[in-house]
Order: sequence, then structure tokens, then C-alpha cells
Amino acid sequence: MVIVERHTDEEKLKNLPRNLLVYGRRKTGKTFLVKHVFRDSHYFFVKRDGGVFCEKLEETLDYKSFIVILKRLFEENELVVVDEFHRLPEDFLDLIHLKSPKNLILVTSTLHLVKKILGPGSPLIGLFYEYRVDLIDERDILVNLKKHISDLKSLVEYSVYLREPILARSFEKGISLFELIKGFKLTVPALLGEVFSEEEREFSAKYEGVLRAIASGKTRVTEIANCLYSRKLIKRNDHGLVSSFIDTLCKIGLLDRIREFGGRRYYYYVSSPMVDLYYYLDEKYNFSERDLSEKYFREKLPRHIEIFFRNMLAKIFNLVPVAVVKPYEVDIALAEFNRLKVVAEVKWRKSIDRSELKQVENKLYFFKNTRKILIVPYEEALPEKPENIEVWSVERILSMIESNIKSRLQ
Repeated sequence: MVIVERHTDEEKLKNLPRNLLVYGRRKTGKTFLVKHVFRDSHYFFVKRDGGVFCEKLEETLDYKSFIVILKRLFEENELVVVDEFHRLPEDFLDLIHLKSPKNLILVTSTLHLVKKILGPGSPLIGLFYEYRVDLIDERDILVNLKKHISDLKSLVEYSVYLREPILARSFEKGISLFELIKGFKLTVPALLGEVFSEEEREFSAKYEGVLRAIASGKTRVTEIANCLYSRKLIKRNDHGLVSSFIDTLCKIGLLDRIREFGGRRYYYYVSSPMVDLYYYLDEKYNFSERDLSEKYFREKLPRHIEIFFRNMLAKIFNLVPVAVVKPYEVDIALAEFNRLKVVAEVKWRKSIDRSELKQVENKLYFFKNTRKILIVPYEEALPEKPENIEVWSVERILSMIESNIKSRLQ
């Protein structure tokens, strides 16, 4: 088991107002994170039956008793956390609207509530600062796992998937990465099912259809619509019929998107490599019904590693990831407004020959006035130093991240 210090999320949360709506997909570590950052808060957890567990009293309260205590804590300006608040009666939101507390943190993972609260016309708009908890930051997982995995190539490969808190929690030194992922075969569909409230059950097949389409390589809205239409999940082949589902999945953090540089087209991808891998394997090999060997799990690893580094570099440079597809497709491209600032290629092997290195040099040479980077597991993987290209080994990346964390904590 790895207890991950989420430096990035912790720092952001500590600097935010205390009227917070913390949301995100199930099992992203919202509860642990909020309780860790706000240790002096009064924590309440709403059970499925409507009872409210008070951690300080170590007892379950009925709704009326909870409201009495809540009002008193508001008056005393004590910080309150209400986890799974969507299970409370509707008049709870009316009370919050009336009181407009500045010392209340609400936590939810239900899609319906997020849409309702963040949507137009909501009485709670403007009352809460919204913070979405996604997977563990790429930089944080690398630094935390470094203590347990010495080989730098393996460190990155584990980090790609252990950004999922449920995988990190189950990690033990020496365990095979893909055996670990295999053990959560039943978790992924259950995870998705828990996101939807009862009134959205009829749409869950469409949401899952979107995820399956994207995991299978359908990354544009028109391709996704065509896939759902072929499966009779929508009435006609119209991208307008899937746009709302895609937008909602982006809002909750299950999907992300990247814009084509110089164009208006977006490409979508599943935010969680674990979820993406599950649906990819199930679509291609019927993974939910059979066992698969490691070679199948490795099929998407190169793509997941590229996305891992793309998102990490975007955060390091504070730039926006974009997709460059013409005339030269590049693994990583980062832009500031309409200007390309950084381009990078990822070569994920223990040994790279001269011809392959020359191809990288020729491709990146095309991008004038940009910072050019080649990402490799080890510097020793290269036969020689490339011309006019920075080499970022995992060792160098770790050194940069650790220096940045130390400077922020001082």
C-alpha cells in the first residue's frame, strides 16, 4: 500500500476559500484529501439510508439532529465538511442558499448533483468555489513511487496507472503492474455505475457507449456519434445527440480533450488510463469475460505514457496541450494562445538506434522557434546526443520535480 502525498492538490486546497464544492468521479481520493487538508473540520458523512455519521461524536444522527448541530457550527464559524451531501433531502440545499455559509465544504461524486449545481439557474451558483479532484498529479505519483521502485523505466510505467488512488492503495513492492490492474476487472464498470443517480440510469448505456468508443480509438465527435448510432444507442447519426453526454463526462472528469493546433477540431480521450485500458480490452478481446496475458495489457502503454508526459509538461511549462497532425504528427505539442512553444517526442525503449534518433531530429527540426525535447527512460538509451534537442531522462525529470516541491514547501 502506498500513501501518496498529493502536494499539488493539497497546496491548491489550502489556498482556496472555505466555501467549497469538492466534486469528481468516484474513488479519486476526495474524502481522504479533504480530511487530510482540513484536519480541524467537523466531518459528517451521509449514509445511503439518510443517516448522518458525525466523526467527532462517533455516532449516527438523524436529519433533524444534524441540522441543529450544523446551524450551531455555522454560528460558531467552525469549519464543516459534509461528504456525500447529495443523499440529504432537497430542503438542505434551500438551507444552504438561505445561510450562504463561508465555512462549509460539500463533497459529492454524483453526476446529477454536479450538473444541477454547476448548471444554469442553480440557486447555489456563486455560493461555492468549485474544485474537481481528478487522478493523482503525474509529478506527485512519480516522486512518491520513487521510494518503492528503483528502475526508472518501470517507475514511469507504474506511475501511469497508479495515478488511480485505488490502484496505489493496493500496490505492494514486487507486484506485477498488470496483475494489479487485472485485479480490478469488476471495479471499472461498477465505478461508472455509481456515478449516475437513479434518474440517469436510462442514459448510463449512452455514457458507457461514449467511453467505449473513445477507448477503441474514436476520438472525434463525429466518429463517436457514428459508433453509438451503429450500436442503436442514439436514434440517428447526429453528433448533436452525443455532445451533451461528452460535455458531461468532461465536466465530471471522466473525459478530457485536446484541440487541434490551428484548427477548431477537438480530440477526446479517457482521462483514466485504467478505465481506458479496461474498455479497450473489453471491446477488442472481451476482457470482461476472459483472462488475458500481459502482452495485451501492454498494447496501449505507449499511448498512455505519451499522454502522461504531455500533461506533465503542460503543467511544468504552464502551457496548453494541442494536437499537431499535419504535416508532421508529434507526440507532444504545447502552445500559448496560437503559438507553439514546446514540441517533444517520447522514445520509450532501453536502446534507441541512430536511424531512429535521426528521424526524431528531422521531425522536430521542422518546428521553428520552439523548445524541442526528447523524453527517454535513461540518457544511456541514446547512441549519441541529438542536435538542438534537449534530452529529458526520467532522472532529470525527477530532479526538476523534487526541486520544485522543495522550493514550494520552504
